[in-house]
Order: sequence, then structure tokens, then C-alpha cells
Amino acid sequence: MEINDLTPAESRLWRAFASGTDVDFRGTGSGPTAADSDDPAGGRTWGSERTVRASVLRSLLLDGPREEGRVAALTLAGARVTGQLDLQHATVDHPVRLRHCHFDEAPRFYGARLRELNLSESVLPGLISHAVRVEGVLRLTRARFDGMVRLAGAEITGSLYLEGTRIEAPDTEGPVLQLNQAVLGADLWAPGLSTRGTVRLTGASVTGTVNL
Repeated sequence: MEINDLTPAESRLWRAFASGTDVDFRGTGSGPTAADSDDPAGGRTWGSERTVRASVLRSLLLDGPREEGRVAALTLAGARVTGQLDLQHATVDHPVRLRHCHFDEAPRFYGARLRELNLSESVLPGLISHAVRVEGVLRLTRARFDGMVRLAGAEITGSLYLEGTRIEAPDTEGPVLQLNQAVLGADLWAPGLSTRGTVRLTGASVTGTVNL
């Protein structure tokens, strides 16, 4: 992807990636209405000044710029992500932190290998992450899902954080949170987890503490 193809918001993120600098679009609304608020539930109304295409995120994570002596990382908050972030079977060597974001489509991490994944306080229509491997922690703290969260067969060397997470999938049959056959190297930390539907933990292995 060429830098000339990017919007101003995407260019800011592209420049920040190589050094792992945070990019936070919160507080960029232009008025007092709900459409201009920072609540990601209303993220579909956010304008181009805080919108990033999923294809740009994918390009950064798979072939983004590097800066000698710095640790590259994708650290983004308060953005609308358009399109589907599809990283299935990809190997990503950089932390992925997409907090307080609105996703138009459910991300796909099926079979991916990640260093860290943080989707805390984001709003998503689901999460497709069967057989994902995370070499660290997976944070979904206070995230809101309007579809199934699929983590069957996931391997997480650290902890899985689901505290205050809300999962609702009213039009879906079957468990809304699938953790069957998942392997956690540390804790399953989920106080305040709310689901409208069942949770599947069949065959899951947790080395540390389970707090539901």
C-alpha cells in the first residue's frame, strides 16, 4: 500500500506504527450530539477524521514500516474500522491494541499467531478467532459484542480478560461465547461478564485462576 493512498487519519496511524506511538482519536467530535460522542456504539456516525480502513491495518501489521531501535506496534483508540480485518492464518509479530474502537465487521483471526491482542472497550459485531495463538494476553475488557465470540481451540500463553464484557447474539443459535478446547497459560478473568446466551467451556484448560 502506498502512503499516497491513505487518508489523513490513516497517514497519522502509518507514521506512528514504526515507533509504537499511540494514536487516539477520542475527543475529535465536532458537536454535543450523540453522533459526535466518543461512545463506540455510535461509531458508524464517526467521520473520516477518525475512520481507518481494515485493509490499512492489515498492511501495517504484515508489512508496515520499521524504525531502527524502536518496537513497532499498532496502538489505536477511538477509531471506526471499516471493512473486515482479516488476519486468518497470519503471523503478526507486533502488539495489536485497538481500544475503544467501532468495527463495522467482525475481525477474523482464525489460525493466526499474535504477540498481543487488546480489543478492550470496543464495539464489534462478533469475533472469529478459532485456533488463534496469542503469545501473551488477550484483552476483551468491557468490549461489547453483537454477535458470537469464537475462541474454540485458542491457545493463549497468558490470561484471557473478559471482565465487564457484554456479548449478545439474539439471532444466533448455539453458544455466544465459544471457549471449548481453549488452552490458557494463566487466568480466565471474567468478573462482570454478561452474555445473552450460553457459554461453552467443554475441554478448556486453564492453568491459573478461573473467575466468572
